[in-house]
Amino acid sequence: MAGPDRGGASPAGFHARPREESIGTMAKRKHCLLIVDDEPNVCDSVHDLLRRDFRVLKAHSADEGYRLMQEEEVHIVMSDQRMPQISGVELLTKVKTRYPQAVRMLFTGFADLESVITAINQGHVFQFVRKPWQPEELHMAVQQAADEYDRLERIALERERLLDEIDGLKTRLSSLESEVRRLHPDHTDSANARVSGDLATG
Repeated sequence: MAGPDRGGASPAGFHARPREESIGTMAKRKHCLLIVDDEPNVCDSVHDLLRRDFRVLKAHSADEGYRLMQEEEVHIVMSDQRMPQISGVELLTKVKTRYPQAVRMLFTGFADLESVITAINQGHVFQFVRKPWQPEELHMAVQQAADEYDRLERIALERERLLDEIDGLKTRLSSLESEVRRLHPDHTDSANARVSGDLATG
């Protein structure tokens, strides 16, 4: 009657931490934002604008961004759409497959809106920001992404709590069944015999 072995993995890909600590520290921590753009001045601009409220990592290529995803606990990924070798949508699709917990954002010009809309409809992108952006608009968009990450993390933690409760109930039920068999072995054997007989004659 034991529940499924979840192998100690953190829920939905979120980094494991004590549940009480997770809920209590969500509002206090700085979310980690990874900005991916082949133009260094764009990365520097985003870093300077958001560094007070977010931990900002910079990557000047998709490969560098993906490497940082492997090395750091990244909560939000924001990528430019037009980059050499790979588009922002392609990068975020790849990120979604490997790191589904990360909230994905895209910034782009008007010429790329069709591909952005497709990406949003397919669930690859949470939000997009048009270039050039206003500082207040960018800050608000990233804050909304941080709030979305927290919402998803709360859901994952609650799901994990419910699964733990189910595992506990299954263990208790198994113990009760064992105790009943120990205290009433004849009754249990007779009941099992009747069930077996019913199945044989049915």
